[in-house]
Amino acid sequence: MPEETSFRLMDEKHVSVEVEFMLWSPKFDLIALANVQGEVVLHRLSWQKVWSVPPPSEDVKVKSLAWRPDGKVVAAGYTDGKINLYHIENADILHSISMKGEITCMEWVCQFSPEGAVWKPDPYKEDNFKEYLPKLQPLNKSYGTLSKVLPTEESVEDSKQLSEQKELNVLIVGSGSNTVSLYAYGVCPVSRLSVPDVSNVQIKRIHSASISQDLQSLSLVLELQNTQQHRSFYLMTFDTKLIASRHKEMRIMALKFGQVLTLTEYLQSTVQQMSEAWEDILMEMDSKLLKFAEDKKAVGTGTVSNDFLELLLFGTPSPELQTFLLNDLTGKGLQKLGHSIETSYSNIQKLVVKHLQVVSQAILYHLAELKGMSLWYEKFGVLGLTTQTIQNAIMSVGSFVLKSSELQQVIDDSIKNFKAFFRWLYVVIQRMSNEKPSADLIKMTQHDINFVAEFLRDNFNQFTLDDEDSISELMVDRDKKPRFKLEKVGQYLKKEDLHYPANISSNPWVQFQRGCFLLKDNEVLYPVQNTKSLVQLQETLDSSINAALCQPSTVIGQAMRCLSCVKLFDCDSKNAEFPVKVFQFTNNEKRRLYSVYTRDVLPCEECVLVRRSSTSSKDSWMEAVSIRVGALSQREHNNTSSSSEEEERCTRHKILDIAFYDEKTMSMLLVQDLKEARPVLVQLPLATIADDMFTMVDKDKGVEETKINSLDVGDRLEPSCCRRLDNMKAHSFAVSGTRKTATVLFSSRRRVRIFLMDAEEEDEEEEAEDEADDTGDQSGELNSSEAHDGEMQIDESGDTEDENKENTSIVSSTD
Repeated sequence: MPEETSFRLMDEKHVSVEVEFMLWSPKFDLIALANVQGEVVLHRLSWQKVWSVPPPSEDVKVKSLAWRPDGKVVAAGYTDGKINLYHIENADILHSISMKGEITCMEWVCQFSPEGAVWKPDPYKEDNFKEYLPKLQPLNKSYGTLSKVLPTEESVEDSKQLSEQKELNVLIVGSGSNTVSLYAYGVCPVSRLSVPDVSNVQIKRIHSASISQDLQSLSLVLELQNTQQHRSFYLMTFDTKLIASRHKEMRIMALKFGQVLTLTEYLQSTVQQMSEAWEDILMEMDSKLLKFAEDKKAVGTGTVSNDFLELLLFGTPSPELQTFLLNDLTGKGLQKLGHSIETSYSNIQKLVVKHLQVVSQAILYHLAELKGMSLWYEKFGVLGLTTQTIQNAIMSVGSFVLKSSELQQVIDDSIKNFKAFFRWLYVVIQRMSNEKPSADLIKMTQHDINFVAEFLRDNFNQFTLDDEDSISELMVDRDKKPRFKLEKVGQYLKKEDLHYPANISSNPWVQFQRGCFLLKDNEVLYPVQNTKSLVQLQETLDSSINAALCQPSTVIGQAMRCLSCVKLFDCDSKNAEFPVKVFQFTNNEKRRLYSVYTRDVLPCEECVLVRRSSTSSKDSWMEAVSIRVGALSQREHNNTSSSSEEEERCTRHKILDIAFYDEKTMSMLLVQDLKEARPVLVQLPLATIADDMFTMVDKDKGVEETKINSLDVGDRLEPSCCRRLDNMKAHSFAVSGTRKTATVLFSSRRRVRIFLMDAEEEDEEEEAEDEADDTGDQSGELNSSEAHDGEMQIDESGDTEDENKENTSIVSSTD
């Protein structure tokens, strides 16, 4: 915190919908808003709207927001337990997480790296899979969900935006099911902790969850409620040394998990496109053939198979077949049918060859590497990577690969046979119609005749006159498929067993494998699931991969030991539903953890600051101090104060909101305890609280109000650390120490004021740069490119003008 701090009013803006809460980006001049309609809205510092996304479903509201430390992704947690990770450029959903119970709190913490230090992955190397695997081709934009986020080939493998991640960062999520989950880079589940009850008292809510930046300890602020509806708040600390000691291994594992998740989503989109490309085009022909077979059975004149075979061998159709071909199928109908089949099958075949087989092979590659990691127990196995679960996933993916190859073969055979059959049948219909077919169609080789004969054998011979019950069964049970199995591709794209599985009994390799006892259940050979469809095997693949990827979260969660559980305060029953303001942060320089909370209905008199060592140990110390704000300095940093206002000097302030600014500073939004109740924005340097003001906390007794010191920091604040906000009633605020900004929300929740912090210091530096760059420029104005993020031009004399703007703001007293 610099010695001189100032607040410059940058602008005052309206919002169309009432705002619930706000959160600034740590790296960019962007602020995310959550409104009462459940939307997440992103604004620039100039208040230009970047995008807005609706809630996942009706009656769902946003409960928490968290920014990834690099500022490129914002996470939104909803009341239905869903978490969406949005890309800041276009609001695309990079990843979704579903949890039980509503999301109660979220925080995204980055592992501490000393300033100026160059991060290295040593002793490991970066993943070089791109050198061995072919690039995935972007899917057609008309299908699937990946098309929105895959404008280039390079973004296919990095659809979750993980390629530039270096230091480990963790998204900590608290849910209504009393669980705390940790996700590396917001994607990979690395820990799931079921928070234990305290003295058999049920946990009602997790208000805050944060991990220290050295990854040594996890801190939770919990609300408990007993059978008498008495509520208490506790600070619970867990040992996370396993994460700290294996953070580089966890990074490698998490990035590999991210690749597998990306590929499985790509595979899902590919299968979805295949289902959309497939048309139920042959069902109409099946139904017509079924009706024809019923008519033949009724008059007892033979079978459909015999009629078609006689037509093929002798060229003479039966009267019934001739009527069927000329009146039911017709030449135009058959021609249209053949074109549709060829187009549909070709599209599916392209998806299988160019996408499905490539992505499934890539998944096998990454799973094989994870299996290799799991064999190194001291480094990766201890994190929960188990060889058996990964092997199960590999076998399920292998079965999927075999099924995709089988589907490709079925498509090849179907296209070949359909072409031969339809061409022959089309020529027959034209001759029956006394039309002359073209010379190209008339030519039929012996191979073509064999194809037609095989087609009739495979698709028609099962429906015979002796099959007495087949028609009646089909008429009773409409779900049963017709015995004419013309269409064999669509069955692979349905969530049910294959009705006509491929005949593999004559396959030499299958015969050899079944006859060799040593090859049975061999982990090198992928199992053949002959009766399962492609979609069924994809579900098995997803479940087995999910089991393998979630295993570490269970193991690491079980390894977390509860170090301490300290009572913070008891809640007065008459204020049973008041919202607690709480935030936690790490001071890396002094290796301390801070927890700040209020313990009464807002606006309240005091807040409590608790600090302890970030090193996880049962013997670690804990100190606390209660902070209140009385009279501020008479030289309050507001040049517009009138003499009458100075006479009625406020001697007590109440706290409206508190927030983390940076490691050395906390921000406070106060309100004067006067009739006018003017809000005051305050920056409180933690250095102003002397060490001897803290009281050592007895962990068995808890942070008792009567035994901790109460410190009035009003007279300790420099005048430049305070800013009175005229002509407004405030509700809450959001601040950012990295961007040096503050946004105050009006009580109407539909208007905000935006402030730049350290504005005077920045102006002096920018003015010096202007004079050095252009000595002839005497205007004293900053070039627009040197203004804050290039979004506004700020004049050197802006302090007076901005304050005049604030005092003349058209804000009604009802705000």
